[in-house]
Amino acid sequence: MKLGVVVLNWNGMEVTPRCLDSILRSSSPPDQIVVVDNASTDGSADLIRGRYPQVVLIVNDSNLGFAEGNNVGIRYLLERAFDLVLLLNNDTVVDSDCLRELKRAAETQPAAAYGATIYELSAPGRIWYSGGSISRLTLEARHETAPADASGTPRPTDFITGCCLMFRSDALRGIGLLDRDFFAYYEDVDWCLRAKAAEERLLYVPAAVVRHDVSHSFRRAGTGDHGAPRYSWTQSRPLVLYLAYRNRLLLAKKHAGGTLHLVLLVLRRVARAALHAGMLLLSGRSAQARAVVEGTMDGLKWPAQPARIERYLRVAAIRSP
Repeated sequence: MKLGVVVLNWNGMEVTPRCLDSILRSSSPPDQIVVVDNASTDGSADLIRGRYPQVVLIVNDSNLGFAEGNNVGIRYLLERAFDLVLLLNNDTVVDSDCLRELKRAAETQPAAAYGATIYELSAPGRIWYSGGSISRLTLEARHETAPADASGTPRPTDFITGCCLMFRSDALRGIGLLDRDFFAYYEDVDWCLRAKAAEERLLYVPAAVVRHDVSHSFRRAGTGDHGAPRYSWTQSRPLVLYLAYRNRLLLAKKHAGGTLHLVLLVLRRVARAALHAGMLLLSGRSAQARAVVEGTMDGLKWPAQPARIERYLRVAAIRSP
């Protein structure tokens, strides 16, 4: 089966070369690596162009976000009849046998998508993802963090994180690509819910191992805490807070199981937003409180409007050292 890897780069001078080097050292290298650059300003696109001539580099005119940025690479591979498309965060390092194990699983156990065991790069023994679940009541995704059995066989899972997500191409054609409306965060939850609605299987592959420098992209944007776990929205990072509150409401509108469920989800999310914004204001974090309110208000709009991230990115750039 023909495997292509998509790596999204956004000002990734510090991490993208490390990721690409690990892919190229694989015991079973992919047939093609595609790096999609989201209008970086740090010179990383030029570095990739010069250092990795074997890599296809696509440079976007603007920052399209995680969802649509990856879609650019996905379309490139689908147009060239690749059987498998692996999305890999640029702040990851793959173990030498990771791609071989993912490909082996795809060859022996058909499914719509496959995920790997993901360790935190800064804490080698700490598991960040070893399968996942999605609550049908709250539509929240949860990472399993139980010790992985490296010899274990692939098993069904409800949720695969976009940090390392390998699609079967025919599933992408049937289910669709990532929803660009999300920009970043929850687009993987949305895709997994769509796959489950189509009665497709999702498999977690314990023997495939990835190591992840958690939240590096947003730390580079000057947005705050180091090593913060995904989906822990108590952190005071305006851009992430904005996207989190906005996108949870987008997810509710797409996947609620009826009008009553949608109303309950919206009320729950608005109540949480009001509480969180109030706590942030009391602690003197007005910018973060505003992000929570703006994200909630934008998430309530129908139809969905493009994410208003420009101001958050400008502020982050000004504050970056």
